[in-house]
Amino acid sequence: FTPHMKHSRPLLIGGGVGIPPMIFLAQSLCEIKGAYQPLVLMGSEVPFPFTPTPSSIMVPGVPAEVIASMPLLDDLGVPSRLVSQQEMPGCYQGYVTDLTRVWLEGLDEADRKEVEIFSCGPHPMLEAVSALAREFHIPCQVSLEEFMACGVGGCAGCVVEVETPQGPAMKRVCVDGPVFDAKSVFP
Repeated sequence: FTPHMKHSRPLLIGGGVGIPPMIFLAQSLCEIKGAYQPLVLMGSEVPFPFTPTPSSIMVPGVPAEVIASMPLLDDLGVPSRLVSQQEMPGCYQGYVTDLTRVWLEGLDEADRKEVEIFSCGPHPMLEAVSALAREFHIPCQVSLEEFMACGVGGCAGCVVEVETPQGPAMKRVCVDGPVFDAKSVFP
């Protein structure tokens, strides 16, 4: 991922196995002291691989009863919220994109201009995140989870179609990505 300094409010959206890259990105953004104020939203339909705890960090625009967070991020001072359809205590009920919409709608236009979205997770989730980014005119980068048989670009098993200024092109996720501008993958 390539964060841009003019967007000081990164919104990190992870789903399922796409959660760890968002945690790593949040930790990396914390190392740039005072430059970014990330918010991490994570969704899962199976139990989270950590014990969710009530957050000590309030997030304006998120319903007050949605307090489940990742303890590691809370310890770093990074607000996080958890989402599931499995009725987990303190979690937002629905999809992670539902909570994303609620949060984005709660921002005024000036605050929304400071947001940049970074996302990793299942393909349908990334498509929904990309649609939200387009709707709210927010830049968005997605990390694709493709099967990478060789991991060096030789087998072309991870090829995805991407829009380029010259038209559609086939790109290898393993060497040309895995991160792409969301508009190029989900036009």
